[in-house]
Amino acid sequence: MLRRTTSWGLSLGVSSSILMTSVFATAGVEGLAPIVRADEKALSQEEAIKQAQEWVTIPGDYKLRSARMTNSDDDYNNTGRTYWNLTWEKSKVGRIYVTIDAASGKLSSYSNYLEDDQLGTTKNKLTEDQAMEAAKQFLEEVTTEEERNRLSKPNEYVDPDAYYFRNQGQLVKFTRMVNEIPFLGNGFQIIVDRNGDVMSFHREWYDGKFPETTKVIELAEAEKKWEEEASLSLLYKDLTGMTNNYQQGPGTYELVYEFQNEDPQLVEATTGEVINLFGKAASEKTIKPLGNTISKETSEKRLITKEEAEKIAEQYVKRLPGNYRFEGSGGGGSSSGRGGISVHHWSFDFTPQNGGRKKTDEVEVDINDRGELVSYEVNPNSRFEETPKKMLITWEQAEESATKLVKTLLADQLGEIYLIEEEPAKETLQSYADKGEHFDIQFGMLINGIPVEDETFRVEVNPETGVAESLNKRSRSETRLLPKAREKHMEQQSAKEVIKEQQKLQLVYLQPVPEGRPAKPSEPLLVYRYVGDNGVVKADNGEWYSFVEAQKKQEPGDIDEHPQQAVLDFAVRRGWMAVIDGQLGPEKEVTRGEMAMIMAQMVDESEFRNLRPSFDSDEDRLIHDFVDVPSSHPSYAAIQKSVEYALIPKSGKNFEPDRMITRAEVADMVARLLGYNDLLDKPELFKSPYQDLQPKHIPAVTLLSAHGLLKGKSATNFEPDATVTRAQIAGLLKMIYDQRESE
Repeated sequence: MLRRTTSWGLSLGVSSSILMTSVFATAGVEGLAPIVRADEKALSQEEAIKQAQEWVTIPGDYKLRSARMTNSDDDYNNTGRTYWNLTWEKSKVGRIYVTIDAASGKLSSYSNYLEDDQLGTTKNKLTEDQAMEAAKQFLEEVTTEEERNRLSKPNEYVDPDAYYFRNQGQLVKFTRMVNEIPFLGNGFQIIVDRNGDVMSFHREWYDGKFPETTKVIELAEAEKKWEEEASLSLLYKDLTGMTNNYQQGPGTYELVYEFQNEDPQLVEATTGEVINLFGKAASEKTIKPLGNTISKETSEKRLITKEEAEKIAEQYVKRLPGNYRFEGSGGGGSSSGRGGISVHHWSFDFTPQNGGRKKTDEVEVDINDRGELVSYEVNPNSRFEETPKKMLITWEQAEESATKLVKTLLADQLGEIYLIEEEPAKETLQSYADKGEHFDIQFGMLINGIPVEDETFRVEVNPETGVAESLNKRSRSETRLLPKAREKHMEQQSAKEVIKEQQKLQLVYLQPVPEGRPAKPSEPLLVYRYVGDNGVVKADNGEWYSFVEAQKKQEPGDIDEHPQQAVLDFAVRRGWMAVIDGQLGPEKEVTRGEMAMIMAQMVDESEFRNLRPSFDSDEDRLIHDFVDVPSSHPSYAAIQKSVEYALIPKSGKNFEPDRMITRAEVADMVARLLGYNDLLDKPELFKSPYQDLQPKHIPAVTLLSAHGLLKGKSATNFEPDATVTRAQIAGLLKMIYDQRESE
């Protein structure tokens, strides 16, 4: 049987972590200190390099940049094996990562990471059959016939937990078969790029014991058990995040039913017990808020000054037992959410005044410019101390201490907070004890009593004293745009029926999800599991949302044979332009709001880091709000960011985000991107090359013409009021990017 490979490359958890360890390693290369051999029976560094060059092609102009050996003692390696992680690099072209099993010399992982401008384009789309053929040929070179004879047909089984972002090629997966039963997650994975070249390979091959296949319950019994005891989670999920397409704006969370790791969803094939992905018996979880108070939020929040933030910090400190004296500000910083909205915050220091309290009881409180508590920390000056702590309290006691702090500081929003009750595995607790680490207690956020995925914060508890020493709370500036839960949504049983329509109950081998940092993989389980398309059930209408189909829709299906195909493809890969339902619309005219979204993505490129704003006063920092751009508008975050980066002037009441942008307006935004803001209101310094320009347009158009970026429609006319297409914008951005990169 043909074999198959694929590497999630830099996209998936454990695989990518093994690969990425080589990126930061330096020992043993180019005259640096030699590697310490973890296993004297393992390949030497020279042998590993030679073996890697036999498995994959390393171009002669690529230089070896790092070589590092990792074994089971490494936090990122829980395979029980020893590996050589090797990295080759060519400046401004790409990097090649190769992981070699240090004992057998087998190729474990390979990823050829090219910069976007090196990927190229092809007018003929790579078909699935062509990708499979390329994958098979690669497998012939890097696997044994015995291994290939134990594999399924290519893409015969879909791993329910597998999908990847920013589709740059075709995924081909060969699942390992054991006793004619698919072993999900084991086998080979390959990604073939648009030119038919293998860009990523990964081997996952368990060598331990397997459970017996005798005395397996019947499929009908397993289905009945699943019907009765399996339980889905109802939650808000960021579906846009599944495709990495944040240009659709914030507020994209939807109410869905989905299996979480801890949910009962598998039927153990020998006992009939319904278990979770950790391999443990599980019951339907109950999420209970810490209280019933709900924070008061308005649709819009006024940004506050540092002085106002200081007063809010003082109010938070008054909630603590004892009295504190304000000691001043410890600085501040800012962060940017996925939608581009920048959030500033300040740190304020307080010292206890009485009760014989020690200087180590000092606290630091961070408040952001929305008036929200960002963090709280006891004795902040000791945050970098590496003194190990003895474990004198239990996990339950740590949870109690953390909950007490949350109830003290966040008393006005306890109806939106719940404790995530997940006691770590024994191995993880032992790791805490061995390293003297703090207990990390997690809390989740709720909207109308329903959890919001990934919207969590943590409290660190000292295992020696039992004191909750820090609280780190992520800003909710974008999450506040979540839709409120509808009064009615489908019942869980109906959602389970949707899953049964989309997937099939199968007998499979499956390794439990690891808890903590195990030294080696656990034995596989023989379970019945619903297998098929990976996705979630929308709770409002019962529709199936396929992650694979959503990912496919991020590939533009309307630019083949377009004269600007190369630059359009480049703009999509860089994330400057969004693809909606598989359409980029190259000849579609661009609105002002869309241009702001494109520019907000552009400034994240390293070539424009110099534009990152710094403000001399709180007044300069305040964003200019436009009355016709409410927070619900898709361009809201991008327009805020563009104002902050001075790509849009702080003037006027209306922005007109849905009006088509003109060539003159594009010139103005691009001139600001290039740093010419101070010259744009000085038309007297420029001589217009075109006769149809108003004075206010002359500086920007003249500057861009001098750069060869945006020329007139004729020798005498620029046509400033003409509109622009997405293809024209893509070409303009590519020229800007190339010029900046060459500088």
